[in-house]
Amino acid sequence: MANGTLKRSHDDVSSEGSKRQRLSPQSSTVAGDEPAQFTLHAISTTSPVRKKVDISIRESGITFTNPTTGSVEATVPLTSLRRAFLLPTRGKTKAHWTVVLLSSDTTEKSTAKGAANDSPQIIFGLDATTTAPLTITKQGGEKEVIAKGSPVLPAIRSFLSSLPDSITQLEPSTDVFKSSVNQFGSTVKSASTTGVPGVEAYRAAKVGSLWFMKEGLLWGESKPCEFWALEDLLGPSEGARLSPGSGRVLSITLVRKDQASEGTEEEEESMGIETELSMIDSRERDGISDWIRKHQNMFGRKPGDAPIVEQLKAKPPPPSGPVTIRSLMLDSDSEDEDFVGSSSSGEGSGSDNNNEDSDEDEEEAEGSDGEGDGDGDSDAEIDGEAEGELDPAHHPLLRSGAVPKLSKAAIEMAVGIVEDDLMGGNDDEVDELDD
Repeated sequence: MANGTLKRSHDDVSSEGSKRQRLSPQSSTVAGDEPAQFTLHAISTTSPVRKKVDISIRESGITFTNPTTGSVEATVPLTSLRRAFLLPTRGKTKAHWTVVLLSSDTTEKSTAKGAANDSPQIIFGLDATTTAPLTITKQGGEKEVIAKGSPVLPAIRSFLSSLPDSITQLEPSTDVFKSSVNQFGSTVKSASTTGVPGVEAYRAAKVGSLWFMKEGLLWGESKPCEFWALEDLLGPSEGARLSPGSGRVLSITLVRKDQASEGTEEEEESMGIETELSMIDSRERDGISDWIRKHQNMFGRKPGDAPIVEQLKAKPPPPSGPVTIRSLMLDSDSEDEDFVGSSSSGEGSGSDNNNEDSDEDEEEAEGSDGEGDGDGDSDAEIDGEAEGELDPAHHPLLRSGAVPKLSKAAIEMAVGIVEDDLMGGNDDEVDELDD
């Protein structure tokens, strides 16, 4: 897939720059001199540096400081961050939390000089229950030690609450989506006690987790992460598509609006930017389909916008069994319906005329009864009976709509079956008359 190859090359370039310090030394020094509003000490981070550091929220940025030397390893400005996620890490032997902060929803990087600073991502994690005393520092320099074996979630929420309001905080919930695969066992634990609100999914050759939220979908935990907000998906019918089939794995294709063509004449013709997430356990199909069904009316819509006018009428699935006359009748097109309707109306008017004629005939028959002899009476009765046999008023099966109309395809099929029975007998059968 050409697009996938192009995106992978961008990701490879960005991963090389992720190990370097995000900002210039001068900017890092300015942020490092500011008083810390909240600090988590000795935290293992994945991005922007891959080492154990002290993570401090300051007035203008988040700093990552070496706990031994006190030197600032990296700094990310707060003004560049857009979203923060709290995720119950999948596939860990111990219950674990992952925190992700994104400055951009997409993983595309600029090729210009200094592109490493364009879209920084912050990713770090903590065990749900402390395996050693954890130290945090609150605003004003007040230190607090969380004892070993204590839940770490309150400390994480205190860290997130210290972020500015401009950063949207999101958290997946099993009320929105719950994995159908049992991920609780002797070797795998989760910080979410009610289930896992995500699934394992591959992006190209890289494994990650796809998290489902009422605001959108997040793929990540490992760098680089990407978020698809509902409003950024292409539309109700094209924003998210599941692969057909009933194999052991499935894939979901997410189509993001092309921001370059948005607001231009090319917007209506744009097919969007597709991303395929594959190797998802097929047991997740029903849950993912249900999430799409509940949220697809918001695909491509900003909050407060009117619904997108689009044909969402579900089509009946194609017949899976042998073709029958009933299935062909159900599959007849609208032209057949129009033909039946017009012919029915014509037959209805004809039946009215027949009723009038029959009334006149009855009057004439009564007159002839008084004038004719016995032979004439018997002849009139015979004629009346003959006419009565063709009278729809006396024969309900002749009335309009009494017998269902068959489509041409159904009639041809029925004729073919009869011909096969009459002409195409079994050659192996022995004709007893030949003996």
